[in-house]
Amino acid sequence: MFGVISRRFYHSSKVCMSAGRSSALGKLRKSTGYSVANCKKALELFPDDVSKAEEWLHAQAKQEGWAKWAKIQSRSASQGLIGVFSKDKIGVMVEVNCETDFVAKNAEFQQFVENIMSGCVNHISASSVTGDITKSLLNEAQLSEMKCDSTSVSELVSSALYKFNEKTVVKRAVCYKVADNHHLSSLSHPSTPCPTLSGGSLGKYGTLLVYKDNKTSEENVQNLGLNICQHIIGMNPASVGELTEKDIANFTRGEKPEEKEVEATARKQDVEDAEKPVDESEQETEEQDTVTSNLKDSEETRLLFQPFLLDPNTSVGETLFKNGLEIVDFERFECGESTVENAEAKEASSAGI
Repeated sequence: MFGVISRRFYHSSKVCMSAGRSSALGKLRKSTGYSVANCKKALELFPDDVSKAEEWLHAQAKQEGWAKWAKIQSRSASQGLIGVFSKDKIGVMVEVNCETDFVAKNAEFQQFVENIMSGCVNHISASSVTGDITKSLLNEAQLSEMKCDSTSVSELVSSALYKFNEKTVVKRAVCYKVADNHHLSSLSHPSTPCPTLSGGSLGKYGTLLVYKDNKTSEENVQNLGLNICQHIIGMNPASVGELTEKDIANFTRGEKPEEKEVEATARKQDVEDAEKPVDESEQETEEQDTVTSNLKDSEETRLLFQPFLLDPNTSVGETLFKNGLEIVDFERFECGESTVENAEAKEASSAGI
């Protein structure tokens, strides 16, 4: 009787072990896309740790130049998504690239971008605010070492590469953590809400804005913050800019009686000038001046001096001043843009070029 029980016990244990090994093999095969033979070898080396088996497989792929890995890595990845998030004094923006817009619209790719964003949120949340703002700019190499739960970004990228059969790159990220007297707003365009991350959205363009207010209500602060984000996406400023005392004086100047009289005299003079015969050479000069002036406005790269996208009759600086808001910092990402050219434009704008 004992022998029968022992045999039954042994047979049952063997089935359980076999099922467990088969499950691990299937999981490893699905997550990496490597051959069954290579996955089996990895599990022989690391029978009790699938994650280490996966790490070994990726290392071998790079070392031995496995065909699929090498072929995919040599491709260009300029499509993808910008993910933005702002909530509870935390702001995050990431760029994740792939090869085609078809993959970028895939629900699994969107979830992948959200996972990277969640990792960035955890990364900046763990940082202490040393001043009013803690800002962290992360490049591809730095992001590859970051953890998303218990998995590194590099491991997630390797899995995504074989899942989508396209080169996948977590290119860059910016993370903010601000003090209580500061606000964060974020916007993507076109805007698609993140699958599960509340406060996050996905698009081809994105911006994060840091600002503080002196007198505006909370609701108006949020609305204006989003409007400024919309302006940044549309007008692509390279720097904030700095208002002078003269600029502020122009914003605060009221319509005094003597100013009204000067204005009326000027209007009367304009009418008289319009009735005079037109000198063609003077008219040409005036037209050139007008074109130059308009061109200057369209080429302005400092945010505060740009005509406000939602009300071109006023500047961004004047709109902010009248609403008691002050821009502290902002970042704008465009999917597939050259980060080198972007950095050069910011440097030129900051230098007043």
